[in-house]
Amino acid sequence: MLGNNIKELRKQKGYTQETFAQELNVVRQTVSKWEKGYSVPDAITLEKIAELLEVPVGDLLSDGEIKAKEKPDLKEVADQLSILNNQYAKEMARRKRNRKIALIVVTVFLSISLIAAVISIIPHDRQEYGVDDGGIVLSYLDRELDEAVSKAIISENETADSSAEFTTESHVVYGMEEKDGTIKVYLFENHTGFGFKDGFFTDVSGGSTPSVLTFKESENGFELLSRETAGDGADYGDSVKRLFPPRFAKKCLSGLSDAENERMWLDQVNDASKYLESIGRGDVTVCALREIKTNFFTDYGISDEVSNKITEMCNEYDYTIGNHEKIENGKRFVYQTGFDYRENQITFTKFEFDSGKIVEFIAVDGKTGEVVKDASVPEKAVYYKGVLA
Repeated sequence: MLGNNIKELRKQKGYTQETFAQELNVVRQTVSKWEKGYSVPDAITLEKIAELLEVPVGDLLSDGEIKAKEKPDLKEVADQLSILNNQYAKEMARRKRNRKIALIVVTVFLSISLIAAVISIIPHDRQEYGVDDGGIVLSYLDRELDEAVSKAIISENETADSSAEFTTESHVVYGMEEKDGTIKVYLFENHTGFGFKDGFFTDVSGGSTPSVLTFKESENGFELLSRETAGDGADYGDSVKRLFPPRFAKKCLSGLSDAENERMWLDQVNDASKYLESIGRGDVTVCALREIKTNFFTDYGISDEVSNKITEMCNEYDYTIGNHEKIENGKRFVYQTGFDYRENQITFTKFEFDSGKIVEFIAVDGKTGEVVKDASVPEKAVYYKGVLA
């Protein structure tokens, strides 16, 4: 079966579980689970395994003779992996029942302390990876580890800007190393905070940096031990070289390609779209802030001097014509900056998103920049929707 095939072919090629895992950018335990039949790789990973072992994918899935290598049908492979997963799940359930029975018998003769002592002396293969001058982007990780990376990046950055309603991330992995019970992942991370602006859902905060995340695998998954990031400015290059092995530092310093940057952005747009669906706002367009047309006070005939004066009064409001949304005490409000042509006034209006009820209204004279104390308050606010540039 698949597990035995991977094991035998791996040994024929001279790979240990450790070196084989390194080539596939997964942890050693993942390879062990495949070979023991506890889990199966996904279709994309299986194709990479076949390439590494120089056999057709079909030979990994069956006991047939070695055939000429051919491009696999990923759908067919995925279907076969699904069948294997079901078979393994049933087998695991059977093994679990047997282990329960065995455990009851064993605990009669052995104390918990003895079991712990036996487990503690079981040897584990470890290998320190070497470094070289190559540079290659390893675009994926074991799924569970990749999810731990994503969670760590978001956790470190989601409170960075209070204007963001939803924070997501994307990353490009350069490689990983496993040593002394820890796993280091070398990557370039990008996080983005999305918020509502002028009727769009757009990036309102964010940043990117090379980083090194160190994890420890436990019963509960991967625990983040530390996160180190490259320095800014003149220290950037040297800090990358300090943090990254040469084979990863070289690629990191060469920068991301346009395709990599585009993929990271599209991944985040997809996450933002899912969030909108979850809150019932699936009709809102996700876009980059730079794509929204900006209307400045001066575009409405207001002088630079008065415009600057009004800008200083904005506080929580936008300093251009438009709006943004904020959730306060569980309720959604809109902070909107508008222009009243008839009165030649800049207006600041805070209102409830659901009802349009106005809770704050300030009008500023477009000629003097002074607050109009006797300005008439509209009965209900009208939500401003911008346009894409």
